[in-house]
This record gives sequence, C-alpha cells and structure tokens, in this order.
Amino acid sequence: MKLYKYLILSMIATSSLTSCLDEKPLYSQNNNLSSENSAELALLGCYSYMASVDCYGQFSQEVPICASGFTWTQRSGNDGIVSLQILSSDELISFTWKGLYKVISESNAYLENLEKSDLNEASKTQFGGEAKFLRAVAYYNLVSLWGDIPLKTTASTSGDISTPRSPKEKVLEQVVKDLTDALSIRETSEDGRVNSWAAKAFLGKVYYKMAKLGINTSENLKNAKNMFDDVYSHHKYQLEKNYADLFGEWVTNSKESIFQLNFSLNSPSSFNRASNRFSPTGSTPGVTWSTYLATKASYDLHWGSYPNDPRIAATFLTSFRDRGGNNKPNPKAQVGDTPSANDSVYYYPYLTYTVQTGTKMVNGKEVAVYDSIYKGGKAVAIKQYVTRLPYEAFADMKNPDLNYLDNLDATAGNTPQEKAKIKALKNVRNKFAESGNQMAWPAHMKLYDPNQQGTSSHKNLMVYRYAEMLLLMADVYNELDDTQKAISLVEEVLSRARTSKGGNGIEPKAWPTNLTKEQVSEKIYFEFLFELNGEPSMYDLLRIKGTEYLKKALQYHNNHEITKASDAFYKTSSQKWSDRVYNDGNLTEEFLKKNLLLPIPDTERDANPGITDNNYGY
Repeated sequence: MKLYKYLILSMIATSSLTSCLDEKPLYSQNNNLSSENSAELALLGCYSYMASVDCYGQFSQEVPICASGFTWTQRSGNDGIVSLQILSSDELISFTWKGLYKVISESNAYLENLEKSDLNEASKTQFGGEAKFLRAVAYYNLVSLWGDIPLKTTASTSGDISTPRSPKEKVLEQVVKDLTDALSIRETSEDGRVNSWAAKAFLGKVYYKMAKLGINTSENLKNAKNMFDDVYSHHKYQLEKNYADLFGEWVTNSKESIFQLNFSLNSPSSFNRASNRFSPTGSTPGVTWSTYLATKASYDLHWGSYPNDPRIAATFLTSFRDRGGNNKPNPKAQVGDTPSANDSVYYYPYLTYTVQTGTKMVNGKEVAVYDSIYKGGKAVAIKQYVTRLPYEAFADMKNPDLNYLDNLDATAGNTPQEKAKIKALKNVRNKFAESGNQMAWPAHMKLYDPNQQGTSSHKNLMVYRYAEMLLLMADVYNELDDTQKAISLVEEVLSRARTSKGGNGIEPKAWPTNLTKEQVSEKIYFEFLFELNGEPSMYDLLRIKGTEYLKKALQYHNNHEITKASDAFYKTSSQKWSDRVYNDGNLTEEFLKKNLLLPIPDTERDANPGITDNNYGY
C-alpha cells in the first residue's frame, strides 16, 4: 500500500502583518490543475498545510494539549496557557489560528481551481471531497478553540481583510455540508489520505458536538447515532491490540486510525516537532527542552482510578536513559557490569535513594559506607535504588497524602534498605513540591521520540481514532437513554487497555452495569482524559460538556496535595519550577466559562477590522 507523506511543493511566501483571511494562495501547484496528476499534487499540498508546524506538525498539538488543564510548564514569562490565564497576545494562539486558516485558504483556492478545470466529474468529486474534508477539520478545530469565527469558502483576495465572525452554528453547518459532500469519495484510501468512512465517522463527531452546544440537541444526537452506527456496523475500523503501539515510530496502516497525518524528516515545514516541545532535555539524541510536562494530578487521577492500567505507561514518561544534554547520539555509558537505576533519570512519581550499610574509619574520621555499583570487581559508584509513591497506603489513591508521608517513622524499617526507603518517602515534600527541578513531573510519553533527529520526530499522528469514536458513540447512546449500550461500548475500549502489553489483565476494571445515566456520563467524561491524554482532542473533549464537567476535572488538580504545597512554595521562594493551582483555587463560573474557549489573537484583531469583540472574559 502506498504511503503518503506530505511536502509543500513550492516556495512559501514571506509573512507580514495581515489578516489570515487575506493569505493569498501563491503556490504554483494550486493554479495548474490541467491533469489528474497535477490536481493530485496540488491536493497533497493542501494536506501538507494540515501537517505543517503551523498546524498539526506543532501548534495544533501544542496548544490544545497545553491549554487542556493537565499540562505544566515553568513559571516564567509565558506560562499563561498552562495556567489557564491565557493572553490574546500569546504568539502560540496566533500561530495556531494562522495555521488552521492557512489550511482553509489553500483548500478554498484548490476547490475553485478544481471546479474551473477540465477534469472529469469523478475526479472533481474525489479530489474535491478530500479538500472539503480538510477544510471541515480546520473549521471544526477553530470552532472548538474559538467559538464564533470568520467563515470563508471562497479563495482569498485583497478585499477580504475585513471579515466579521460568524456564529458557530453557521460554521458548523458548513462543516456538515463539507463532510456530507465528502461522503461521495471512495470508501478506501491509501495511508495518509481520507475516505468516505472517515468522513462519516467525523460527521458523527460534529453532530455530537452540535448536540452538546445545544444546537437541535435531540435531532443531532440521532444524527450522530446514525453516523456512528453505520461506521460501527460495517466494521471499517478496529482497536489495535496493544495500546502503546498507537504511538510508535512511523505508525502506518493502523486499523484504528480514522484520520492520520504522516510526517517527513526531510520537509522544511511539514514535520512533527512535538517531541522537541514535550520531551525532557537529554532524553533523545536530538534537541529537547522540557518545555511542557504532564501535571502530577493527571498521573495520580489515572492511577487512582485504574491502578496498573497499561495505558499509564504509554501516556506518562517517568524514566529514560540519561544522555547528559542535547545532541548526544548515545546515552551515557552504563555505570556497572549490569544495568541499574544509576543509568537512568527518574521523574514523578518515582524516587531514587541510597542505602547506608555501615561506617568505617578514614584518616581518623568515621564515614558512611553505602551499597555500591561494581564494574570489573571494583566499586565505581554509590548504588541508586528506586521506589515510587505508596499509593496503596493513601486514603485516596488519586491524591497522595503529604501528612501521611511527612509522619512516616524512619526508624521503623527492619533493614538498612527499608529504613532508606522510608527516609526517601519522608522526603516527598522536598522532592516533588519544593524541589526546584523538572523531575517533579512526569512527561507526555505519547509525544516522546527516543530516536528524535534534530527537532523532528519519527512519529505520525492519529488526529482521530476509533477509540475516540467509540467513547463519543457511548455518550450519544447514554444521552439517548440506552445506558447499557453505552457501557458495552466503553467496555470495548477498557478491554483493549486491560489486555495491552504490560497490564495485569485486571485494570482498567469493567464498569458495573447498574450505573445510572448521570454516573455513566461523568465516567465517560473522565475516560476521554484517560484514553486521550496527550492527544490533540483532549482540549475539546474536556470542554465539550460545559463548565459543570470542566470544574469536576480542574478540581482534581486544585485539590491535589502536592500541587497545593508546590504552589505555596512558589509564593515564598519564587522558584519557577513549581506548580500552580488554577485561579488561586477559586473555580468560579466566570473563570470556567472563560476557559471554554481561547481568546481571538491580537494579531487577527489588529489586522481584521471586521472583528470588534473577543470571547467571554478576554
């Protein structure tokens, strides 16, 4: 099967202060559609803008993950996006807006030129349907991030600078129209291209969102059900057997992938830069900056809900072989004769410690003696041991008890090893709340590429996959009062996780069948987080049920004891490596409503006189 990786085929025009709606398509391949080959090349150019660093190559991963409420960065000059105190001047917001509108601009121009071409109707239907799918995805993302936005379906001209925002209802009507047209394309496609089943599955997602926004709720729930049912009953997609395999190097031809973007290491603009942004420094042979990490609350919420769920190891990076910095082709040499904890770096919730086995006299002074690492029969380093937070000892495994840890009895251990472990656990407050270093948080494993090359990752991206569709479908059935069907659909997702590599075959446990509709609704909401944490859908799905549910999620963060202690430490030390609680712990309706959407970027409001307002709270 042919594999498509997208390259922008012509020179990119230099940027200037202009509205994104005035970005004229200046690419030669978009103007010459004289043959099927040229039309296909131009269409791949449209795909390439979706895969560019301005879109899913970076910013359409970075912004929705960072603004979700479950990602962390240093307290420095620009941490508003993770603190949920986002500024309209934030360049990340501007870049994401521009990247999505670039996809739309190119798709609009392509569709106009395609219609004017002499190609046969079958080719126009196929190529046009794919371009409309791309435009629909871009508009869906814009509505999910910004709500009411400018709507354009014609090629840009110099007279398009002033374009007001259209109601989200009207924009989503266009999304539905585009996806409905895309239902006429072929049922099968090469890897990296869309087909009619992808359009139908995404159309179900759009109807679901419309229902959640209160747009003809009853009708759109039924519309979503019809779309999902058709995809489901025809068995066009399946869950991969092993969850972690979804996020490996260059994953292709996955039976779980509904819409996927395939990247290239060789393109100057259509490459995957996510590992560069989200991986710890020194964890790859390329360049990584520890810019963003996962919150401790997100790890503990998942562990406390499903202990030993194998998705946890595939979602959170907690250890790696140390390279000692960026651009190091190989990890540091193994310390001893056999692999040991000394060879790796450990992140939350893991702690390292040493074991004192006795004392000896050196130059008349008594000094401590520790367990050692040996190489060739010679002690070469003090041996490191590893433990983790004792979740089973906490009253609530979702929230480690600092009081319990602070009051552990260091003399209670029967052996030097036990005493040293207890001492390490008593030091959790210092290690994870007042540490002043990046190891106090787990990293996002799904974005991590251990073989990263420069700033480019060897990973493709499933923008929309079958597990997400099953969870959306489950919520639709639950809303339509078929709670048992909803539970059975979720069980498909849980069962795959339960039997994935590294699991114990028990967690995540199946849900009881006697749950109420309200209980299932809340559990599906948090399943969005557990299944899709570190993926671009998490921002939308954690807001799609409104402020009531967003508050439920953010409360876990604000009530997390170690997070609160870290925030308090910052107030006395100004240590930038420390947590924050959202809105100083006051999750008001105003704060929550504001954080359902991002602000319209200043760059667009300055350049587009048609936009005279901003979203609520900005």
